[in-house]
Amino acid sequence: MLKFPGDLTDNLFLAGYWQRKPLFMPQAVDAVRPAVTRNELAWLATLDDVESRIVFTDRAGERTRYRVETGPFAVEFLAALPKRDWSLLVHDVEKHLPSMRRLLTLVPFIPDWRIDDLMISFAAPGGGVGPHRDNYDVFLCQGIGVREWRTSTAPVPEDHGASHDLALLQEFRGGESHVTQHGDVLYLPPGVAHWGTATRACMTYSIGMRAPPYYADPDLQLAEVRPGYLSPAALRRAGKNAGQLGRSVTELKEWLQPLAPGDDEITALLEGPSVLHKLRLHGMARLAFDDYSLYLNGVSRPLDDRARTCIAALCASRRLDGPLAAALGKRTLRWLLAHGAFELPEPK
Repeated sequence: MLKFPGDLTDNLFLAGYWQRKPLFMPQAVDAVRPAVTRNELAWLATLDDVESRIVFTDRAGERTRYRVETGPFAVEFLAALPKRDWSLLVHDVEKHLPSMRRLLTLVPFIPDWRIDDLMISFAAPGGGVGPHRDNYDVFLCQGIGVREWRTSTAPVPEDHGASHDLALLQEFRGGESHVTQHGDVLYLPPGVAHWGTATRACMTYSIGMRAPPYYADPDLQLAEVRPGYLSPAALRRAGKNAGQLGRSVTELKEWLQPLAPGDDEITALLEGPSVLHKLRLHGMARLAFDDYSLYLNGVSRPLDDRARTCIAALCASRRLDGPLAAALGKRTLRWLLAHGAFELPEPK
């Protein structure tokens, strides 16, 4: 878990900062582990099913402008990039490299269904994406290198001329400034203007949140945070949309869809428990539950008391074993398999 500054605790963070105001946390992480190298990130950016982009910073004219190229990128293109003034961003890294999910455990005080993705960026000196604001919470964890961040909670006008590709703000000098080094973390709630520029080539690991437009949780309590669990308080916050909250927060992006097995393959898996008992949740799967329903990849089904206990265990461990598979029962397992819950073994 992140190390908060001073006497701040996770409870106090939720009460005083979450969805309220930024917080700079120097040396909140001893070391960002696991990590990726610049070359590994570049390799991901060459793949067809990985969302990636490069933002170029152009300082040649009277004003700074920003231009975006979207991936996948050719190896030759990446190798020919200049020495400065660009940033490569790769989204949903933990879905393509499941070992990177460990970084999400840095924020165990936030419900895991609120986490959207782990985005990793490499910025050459001078690289960044320009002044902007996001509509989601984010924890910006600094890996190697050095980046300067400026933030402002005051209104900052939009700058439509800075980029044809990005929604940017005018450059600002007020607010706060932080120079982040390896292990530093900057938390930003939605709507806060921020502007990061690499002063030395650097990697930034961004744990970004998600929520439908009708949902906000500035009153989030630590007691309601359990793996995969949508608490009664969360459903109350959703108001008239409570019935669709679970499906909304587990909905997948179109290009990140687990390949579900067919009926015959599911039957074979259910009849071969030695394989079934070794399955792990798919890296792209989103699984959640409340007191009455089970949600997986944007669909739902009713949940009884016995199955709820089992699903809670599955959300916590993200893997099946013999006792858990037996307790879930074939009917629930068939439904989970049919909707892409598990990473299936390669055919022999």
